[in-house]
Amino acid sequence: MRTLIALTLFIILGGHSYSQYKVLIDLKLTSEDQVPVEIITPAVSEDSVEYHMPKIVPGTYSISDFGRFVSEFKAFDADGNELEVKSLTDNRWLIGNATALNKITYKVDDTFDSSLPNKIFEPGGTNIEQERDVYVLNTFGFIGYLEGYDKLKYEVEVKHDPKLYGATSMIPEKIDEETDRFTETNYFNLADAPIMYSVPDTTVLTIGGAEILVSVFSPNGALTSEAVMNEVKEILIAQKEYLGGELPIQKYAFLIYLFDSPSNSGAYGALEHSYSSLYFLPEANASLLGQTIRDVSAHEFFHIVTPLNIHAEQIENFNFIEPEMSEHLWLYEGVTEYSANHVQVKYDLISQQAFLDNMRQKMLSSKRYDRDLAFTEMSAEVLDKYENQYPNVYEKGALIGMCLDLQLLISSDGEYNIQQLMQDLSKEYGKNKAFKDNELFDKITELTYPEVGEFLRTYVGGSKRLPFEELLAKVGVVFAEELAMETITFGNVGIAVNDNSQLIISDIREMNAFGDAMGYKEGDILLELQGTPVILEDARKILTEYTENTEAGDKVTVIVGREVKGKLKQVKLKAKAQTVQSSRNDVLEFDPDATELQLKLRKAWLEVN
Repeated sequence: MRTLIALTLFIILGGHSYSQYKVLIDLKLTSEDQVPVEIITPAVSEDSVEYHMPKIVPGTYSISDFGRFVSEFKAFDADGNELEVKSLTDNRWLIGNATALNKITYKVDDTFDSSLPNKIFEPGGTNIEQERDVYVLNTFGFIGYLEGYDKLKYEVEVKHDPKLYGATSMIPEKIDEETDRFTETNYFNLADAPIMYSVPDTTVLTIGGAEILVSVFSPNGALTSEAVMNEVKEILIAQKEYLGGELPIQKYAFLIYLFDSPSNSGAYGALEHSYSSLYFLPEANASLLGQTIRDVSAHEFFHIVTPLNIHAEQIENFNFIEPEMSEHLWLYEGVTEYSANHVQVKYDLISQQAFLDNMRQKMLSSKRYDRDLAFTEMSAEVLDKYENQYPNVYEKGALIGMCLDLQLLISSDGEYNIQQLMQDLSKEYGKNKAFKDNELFDKITELTYPEVGEFLRTYVGGSKRLPFEELLAKVGVVFAEELAMETITFGNVGIAVNDNSQLIISDIREMNAFGDAMGYKEGDILLELQGTPVILEDARKILTEYTENTEAGDKVTVIVGREVKGKLKQVKLKAKAQTVQSSRNDVLEFDPDATELQLKLRKAWLEVN
């Protein structure tokens, strides 16, 4: 009797009794930049069901519509009979007689070279390059889910050329030399784990109890995974200490794809995930890409805190078709960006002045956006009404992080900071517990001080501008929104780079009196300044040293290359240095007369306690 009941149930549920998805992605069958996908579906109890590809994915805050890249979508029962399918939108297909559903098949085209409008930022896209043996599998671009069945387990098999290696934060099960199996507990976790298949160039290091994997695809061999690890190792060790000495993960993957031709989106950068980050950067060697990799990886790696261990309900129950945004982008992106800078100054990877300069640059950049818009309001409506305000999460968002850190230090007399707050929030919530948007400020107030709650409600939940002058003064830093000054001038001429990578005088239309005295001419090639050869790579440093080390009345000598009667000759130009009136915005300077209390709080802010 028990056997009969089981058999009947098996038939009713459409010929199979799977309670999970079994997915096959066959890279070996790639044709015309398309990869076939086959999905054995879980048992469905409804007469009809929708299959969804994501309209938007976490971390991108923009519409992608991955269903646009799907073709030849078909559904079958267990006997191979085709079921009725109706396309509803770019991302939704309605499958009829769904109780009989057994299998879905389709082909996926990649986004990296797509001619479709609404270009997708490459780190959040897909790439199929059979001729170069590289595949970027952001899983959400290849795999979807049945509506209402996204919490079920996924078992994904990827078939590939044996010479390729699939780098990912997931733990693979090797079926044979050309088949890997990856298992995730639900669709959200699967979508959170990209894979990059390429001829292996990987380096692995254990830091803070976590296995750190770096995988690099460099089409011309300009950059290696070992060189990348050498660039990020020091900052990862600092981040481990910043987070309390241990990392809250077992494995993390840096997946780095370098491009050697113009990008489809016109941009480059990275996309964070809970246990990995995917990078899309112009190909160059470590000496040129080093600081970029350090800065970007420092930000992306800190996402192991937010949203992995601190996240809102909107993220935990993410709706890939019609998402609701959390109000707290200041926390996910802003505090993350601040921490990526703060860790570097605290552990002596950059100077304290360099840190102030970084914060000053964010002050200047944030002025391009609506300065009187509440950050929580912007976050909640970032997908539509305030889409153009999103980049401010990395500018004002980071400044909110800085000001919150200062307020915590001031309120606690230097005993409690933003690092400890993030640790306490991680303990309060953690990976499996989300917070409610409207309760977060109250929870932070409960964990800290009343004035911290007031700060959040006034400057983050409200539209009042951040109190830079007031907070920075407490740590002995002078802030001036506009400061009049006299500066040494180079002549107020336009400077450009010629085809030989030399600096040239390109525009003298607004040349000032000093430029007239020097006798600059358009086309002059800058060869020497004050006896120092002018090399493109050192140009900024040379010009900065000139303005900082020269005083009015000093003799200035510039040697230029100038065409004279059809021949290029070296010409020496001389004049006495002059100053011009100028102003500087958002000036941050350490107060040389700081009090003992100010110095104590500054030390708690910028040094390891």
